[in-house]
Amino acid sequence: MSFFLTSSSSHVVYGTYHLLGNNMYKNKVSMYSSEDVIEEFYDAIADGDSKRLRRVHIPKSDVFYVREALRSRLGKSYTLDHVERAMYLEGHLKRHEVLDPDRKRPGVG
Repeated sequence: MSFFLTSSSSHVVYGTYHLLGNNMYKNKVSMYSSEDVIEEFYDAIADGDSKRLRRVHIPKSDVFYVREALRSRLGKSYTLDHVERAMYLEGHLKRHEVLDPDRKRPGVG
């Protein structure tokens, strides 16, 4: 079972409940968005840091392609978070594919 606990402009605390015997405990993982997501992902792997690796939010590849297409056509750069949220609001991404889908972003609703 998963749930969102809190959010801010750059990360969301995501948790899961686990059943251990008769006791349920909460596991919190603070995820964050980053413009250097690939570098952070590989750095976490290289360092063997599994906690850091679980925190990296990697958007779907479509988000990277759309962002680059917008930059090429409009000459303006948008953050991955901005493009991901816009794609979600327009129905191109599902709720579970977006980091903190209910958090409003400036200029994206």
